This record gives sequence, C-alpha cells and structure tokens, in this order.
Amino acid sequence: MVFIIPLYDDIIGLLGISVILSSLYMQGQSYVDPIIRAIAIQSLFIAILIAILFLQNGDINLLYLAIITAAMRVIVFPKIMLYQVRHFKHSLREKGSNQKTPSLMLIGIIVVIIGYTIFKTVLFPLIPDTQQASIPFILLLLGFLLIITRRDTLAQISGYIQEENAILYIGAIITPGIQLLTEFAVVLDIFGVVILGVILSKQRNVFRTLDREVIEQLKG
Repeated sequence: MVFIIPLYDDIIGLLGISVILSSLYMQGQSYVDPIIRAIAIQSLFIAILIAILFLQNGDINLLYLAIITAAMRVIVFPKIMLYQVRHFKHSLREKGSNQKTPSLMLIGIIVVIIGYTIFKTVLFPLIPDTQQASIPFILLLLGFLLIITRRDTLAQISGYIQEENAILYIGAIITPGIQLLTEFAVVLDIFGVVILGVILSKQRNVFRTLDREVIEQLKG
C-alpha cells in the first residue's frame, strides 16, 4: 500500500540536514559517550527516513531495512558501546582532543562544502533524478574524517557506523527495490556485533585502554 505523504520532499530534506548536523556534532566532541549517543540519534534519523520511503513507495524491503537499522544501530550498538565506557567508570576522552575539536568541526564544514561541490559537478550528471543523494555522499566523507582523526577505538567504530548509514541511505534512495540491500545491512550488523562484543572486550580486558594503537597487538 502506498501513502501520499504531505510535504514529502521537505521532510526528507529536513531529515537529511539533521543527519549532516549530527555528523558535524560528532566531529566537535572530545568525549566518546556523546559521540556514541549522536551516532544513535543519526541512525534514528536514517531509520525514520527509510520508513518514510517505505510509506511513499510501498516496498516492503524498505520497512525491513528501517526496522533493522532502528534495532541494531539505535539500540544494540550504542548499548554495547556505552557499556564499554561505563566499564571504565568515566567518560573516555582522547589526549589533546579538547584543543583540536573546534578545528575538526571547521574541517568538517569544509568537507561538507567540498563534498557537495564534487557531487554536483561530477556525480549528479550521472544520477540527475536523485538530488538527495548528495547527503549520503557527504555523510560518507564525514564518516571517513571521523575515522582518521580519532585515536579511540569506540570513536572510530562510530565513524564506521556512520559509513554504513551513508551506504544504506544512498541505497534506499537510489535502489529501494533491491532485496540485497537488506541482506547487506544484516551482514554488516552481524559483523558489527562480533567486533563490539568480542574484540573490544578483549582489548579492554587485556590492555585496559581503547586506543587504536594497541588493537594491532591483538592480531593472531
């Protein structure tokens, strides 16, 4: 069943802007716990957006994708990650990050401008009917920025989740009828649970830190 949603384009645009703002908020945080909560809120925006796409298009795969996104990225992943933070009995903070986060947010804004320019000049001619695709493209770049600028493993994993959100976002907009997209989301979530529940616990218990350098010692 297909529903006619009033102000459909405005709602989708507002959700897209909210997703970008949540990503910029994460860039400006030096503590890990607000980054985790922000990625949960961002995932909620993505889930709502996919649910609206389902109501507009009537594709049941979009409904499944929205439920999976809400369950795993809004509830399960943040819960596991916040458990890691609580185990240390304080809010994890990167060394020297309080001095660099304002500049990181500024860099994030520059990335948004450059990413939108690249999309309009290079990618948009290839997909002219999908104006909203610029938002997940920018989100992909911001997720990469979060990964390469952070030392804490939980912050980096938040960046990976943001990358996954971007992939699901653009997949839901461009190819909503592909069932493979839902299966891809399930695989990513299963893989994410393994990383969060096993590898991070091992790193925490052995090294008593979640800095990214020590995770290299877990190989083998």
